[in-house]
Amino acid sequence: MKKIGTIILLLISINSIGQNLVECGIDNSPKLTQTESEFLTEYMNDKQLKNYDLTDKKVIFVTGNSAQQFGTKTEYFDQIKESNKNENKIATWIVELNENERKISGGYDVIITYWVKVLTKKRKNKIINEIKASR
Repeated sequence: MKKIGTIILLLISINSIGQNLVECGIDNSPKLTQTESEFLTEYMNDKQLKNYDLTDKKVIFVTGNSAQQFGTKTEYFDQIKESNKNENKIATWIVELNENERKISGGYDVIITYWVKVLTKKRKNKIINEIKASR
């Protein structure tokens, strides 16, 4: 009987995560919605998330082997949706910006990398300066 209850709870939680994903990435606003931040908190493990609270955070999305491309929120969540069809996850990491970097970037709180193998300090600074120049 306990196994049946556990299975039912597991199925309900999987279904609710899937429903939340439908509501993610519907715009390219850099600020995450409540649904998006909740989804990402469930999607990433502790090592990826680094106990960071994504609620109402302004995010820069970057992709490519060495983070050479800017992505959009819509592109990012579309890739998650596509990967979920095959029950896979995309490689995602959070890089928190310090106070000075937040000022330079215009208030961005964090960089979310996806499909990035290496993000050097030099590349991180270049991303921040490119964001500053684009404002």
